[in-house]
Amino acid sequence: MANRIKVPKLEASSFKGWAFVLLAGTLLAAIALVSGGGFNIGTAPATGVTGCTMTVLPDQLNVRSSPGTELAPVETLSRGTEVDAERGVVTNGFRKLTGGDRWALNESLAATQGSVC
Repeated sequence: MANRIKVPKLEASSFKGWAFVLLAGTLLAAIALVSGGGFNIGTAPATGVTGCTMTVLPDQLNVRSSPGTELAPVETLSRGTEVDAERGVVTNGFRKLTGGDRWALNESLAATQGSVC
């Protein structure tokens, strides 16, 4: 017969105190991050602050830190996401997005109705 793994019996006293609260909180936070609630840095909803709001057209659009494909993407936007862009700033076919060094392929973006881009 194969070796069996023995699981210790859990006692009611195991679920008391701050140590358990800390352990449970850490476990729940890790589960939330892994299941899709991760760190979504930089992608805030469009506010229209620049007067140029763009909508993402493809299923996924890579955002890069420079106007080109030399560097790896810093984030990915999903179809239908609205982002603020700098008015008229297009270099090498990439449009400058607000919020730091963020560039996305201009042909993969469409100006939302009422935007002046």
